[in-house]
Amino acid sequence: MERDGDPFERLERLIFRPVSTRPDWLKAWRHEAQHLLFLARRAADDDDDELLHELEDQARVMGDMVEGRLAADGL
Repeated sequence: MERDGDPFERLERLIFRPVSTRPDWLKAWRHEAQHLLFLARRAADDDDDELLHELEDQARVMGDMVEGRLAADGL
């Protein structure tokens, strides 16, 4: 699963990033991110490179989005 920039590793760091207060949207986002990571692990186990690349793109977008929201919320 590790590729340039590794968006999956980035998602894992964001999932477990400590925050002083948890905004309402963060719990749902963490659940969605964990599901994406689960799918990526299954795709890697199945050697499904096409799906893995698709999930990698989704992870990159998801990471950008959550980092932006955390910054906007001052977290």
